[in-house]
Amino acid sequence: TMNLVIVDNAKDFKDTNGHWAEDAIDFAAAHEFFAGVTEDTFAPDSPMTRAMLVTVLARFDGQDTLVGASGMNGYNLAKENGISDGSNPNGQITREQLAAMLYRYAASKGYDTAPDSVEIQNFAHDAISEYAEEALVWAVDAGIMRGTSSNTLSPGGSATRAQVATILMRFCEYIVEQ
Repeated sequence: TMNLVIVDNAKDFKDTNGHWAEDAIDFAAAHEFFAGVTEDTFAPDSPMTRAMLVTVLARFDGQDTLVGASGMNGYNLAKENGISDGSNPNGQITREQLAAMLYRYAASKGYDTAPDSVEIQNFAHDAISEYAEEALVWAVDAGIMRGTSSNTLSPGGSATRAQVATILMRFCEYIVEQ
């Protein structure tokens, strides 16, 4: 006979109870894409760094991110697949950088990255960097990135840990599972 073991890796973060992104944070932590900043603290409104994002994407890809003390496995994966050039690892990641890196990751995995429409026009927004325009159109059209308000996209704004968890959950639901 075969025994089935179901593992529940859910975490109970004290600082996410009642947070707007609580479900997405629980999802990302349970799937071990993210860890808390401590055993029981997630810091949902803290900014995400570029290094954190490549580590999260490496975990998402099933890679062992513990190889090497500096977590270089995530960077190697990101550079090899054209997801990131590896510059400024400790810099805060902007929403447009997040969209661009996720778009490049999706393309490297063969997911559909062709937007169906141009829903991004519904948003009044700051200037979008040229390199990120196609990625933002894709992310908004696919439903994985929404505005910071009903009509503001904030492409140059810092992406928080809660926003990244939410976008990753939507990426799983709308892109990976299609």
